Amino acid sequence: MDTTPSVNGADGSGKGLGFNELLLGAVIVFIVFGIALSATLYVLPGEHLEIPEAQPAVRVAREADFPVASSRMVRWGDRAILVIRSTPDRFVAVQGTAPSDGCLLRWEEEALRIVSPCSYVVYDLAGRPVTGLSTRPLQGFPVFLRDGVVYVGRA
Repeated sequence: MDTTPSVNGADGSGKGLGFNELLLGAVIVFIVFGIALSATLYVLPGEHLEIPEAQPAVRVAREADFPVASSRMVRWGDRAILVIRSTPDRFVAVQGTAPSDGCLLRWEEEALRIVSPCSYVVYDLAGRPVTGLSTRPLQGFPVFLRDGVVYVGRA
């Protein structure tokens, strides 16, 4: 005669796993899953868990890697920001899209101006329109240096 207990009582004895055994099994599975999830989140790099819009600033580049008269386009959530280094001590950050048509802006270092290649609107370094059909200025953002790294803050 087989004395092995049945898991679901299929042998007709009416004995199977009771409520307490099922509850204990579910709690153990839940604890193992929680430990595995916690270990996975601990191992992942932190930037994958950050919400860009909730951060106080976005990193642009190291100051040494950002030459004078150059620009960088950075993303902050769904916004594009154009960061310009016009002189060794001056950084400017303005919205990276034209307010009239949403086209990505371009920095022309020879002319020291910001241009919308779609609508041909020209802006100065302060984001004010100089020529073109737009009268809306570009939104500006504060730029600061910390430990040799350039950051753009909230407007």
